[in-house]
Amino acid sequence: MAQNTQTQMENQSSNGDFYRLETLLQNLPGMAYRCLNLKHWPMDFVSDGCFDLCGYQRHEIESQQVLWGDFTHPEDVDFVDRTVHAAADKGEPFEVEYRIIAKNGQEKWVWERGRVVDYRDDGIAILEGFINDITDRKLAESALIRAEAYAQAIVESAVDAVITVDDQGSIESFNQAASAMFGYRADEVRGLHCRRLLAPEYFREFDRFFQRRRDPAAIAVQSIELGGSDKHGREFPIVLSMREVRDVDEKKFVLLIRDLTEQRRAEKEVREQRDVLAHVDRLNTLGEMAAGIAHEINQPLTAISMYAQSSIRFLNKSEPQLNRLQDALQKLSQQAHRAGAVIERMQEMTRPHQSHQEVIDANRMLREIHQLGEVEAQIRNFIIVLRLDDNLPAVLCDAIQVQQVILNLLRNGMESMRADGCSPGSKIVLQAQVDNGRLRISIIDSGQGISRKLAKQLYQPFMSTKESGMGLGLSISRSIIAAHGGQLEFMNNKVAGTTFHFSLEVSS
Repeated sequence: MAQNTQTQMENQSSNGDFYRLETLLQNLPGMAYRCLNLKHWPMDFVSDGCFDLCGYQRHEIESQQVLWGDFTHPEDVDFVDRTVHAAADKGEPFEVEYRIIAKNGQEKWVWERGRVVDYRDDGIAILEGFINDITDRKLAESALIRAEAYAQAIVESAVDAVITVDDQGSIESFNQAASAMFGYRADEVRGLHCRRLLAPEYFREFDRFFQRRRDPAAIAVQSIELGGSDKHGREFPIVLSMREVRDVDEKKFVLLIRDLTEQRRAEKEVREQRDVLAHVDRLNTLGEMAAGIAHEINQPLTAISMYAQSSIRFLNKSEPQLNRLQDALQKLSQQAHRAGAVIERMQEMTRPHQSHQEVIDANRMLREIHQLGEVEAQIRNFIIVLRLDDNLPAVLCDAIQVQQVILNLLRNGMESMRADGCSPGSKIVLQAQVDNGRLRISIIDSGQGISRKLAKQLYQPFMSTKESGMGLGLSISRSIIAAHGGQLEFMNNKVAGTTFHFSLEVSS
């Protein structure tokens, strides 16, 4: 009786262990198996997970109506067989990834881990293991590989140099554009500090720039213009942008470098063309002013002749009148200087020169152009009023080109005033004042103003409302002011006329 009870308890325990094992296998995401290490691996046990894995029922596989190798991908069967046999011969566990073709025709990737647990009397190994579906992981890996290949293709086809560096600035990757730009192969610079690509005089500036990577607020793209240096020591201008690569275990940075050589050459050509056009416009302006300039010079020349003749008469008298002679000679000298000053201003304006900005006394620059503008104002019977704030600061500019702009604006203003029938003695104002740390220069006329239609094409080259003239004035003037970091703007006055204004950088 006791023995029967013990036997029943053992059977119940065994059954409990079996059911617990069944429950465990049912809850696993893959399939457990036991098979023989023969061709196509005939199985005598599989867990319920086999249906979700391959689409076949347990009884189909356990009765060996279908063998596991029958639906293993034909291209992978030999590889799996070699892997399993090699591990079995050594008595080691094996892991292998391969493809199967499920009953519904779907191709899946599986991961299998197993080992030899026993041998039959004929020496055939008995294997037990576990197989799991890894299709999603494989698809993700494939997508990642494709994305990496795509990204690499983009990097390699980029026109700019794309370089990755570690947190210390050591080069890790170097694309083809970088090799072409700097003359190094990728393996020559890998591990070297990226300063190797710079001219020595820019090391300190780059170090300060690179140090900003420590600032959490400076994660976004940063750029700086530096001087590059290639393998042979050739130096050239570059712009370098840096951005941190996120979501990696170690901090890395991407450096994007663009060679500015062609851009600088193009900018130089634009400056030279602008200077040529500006010179042409100055000549055109002075040509239109020729009558007034001739009149302005003729007056002191007439006075010089008169004072010279008076001096001769004083000397020819029996008793020379020395006091009157001295006064006449003094006036003769003044008139000669007056004529010379007009000619000098003309020569300065007509002389071709390259644009060169320097620190200029604003008062002197404005007074000089005021004097030249008065030549035409006298012809038109207008008055140029000069309004300068006390103690105007020095400015950084090309004085000749800025005076050219002011002269153009004064002449345009007087043209407008004449067209509007302004009476003799009407005033046009040349004004300068400090505004928000810059020198603001305004030309305020009392003419007819600018219509909406005219305003739309005001700055277009070869557009002119004058009977003569090339129509370059405002276009060139706008370009000159833009080169000085400002904007040439205008507004119609409340009462009458127009105000043109621009600002210049104050010298610190």
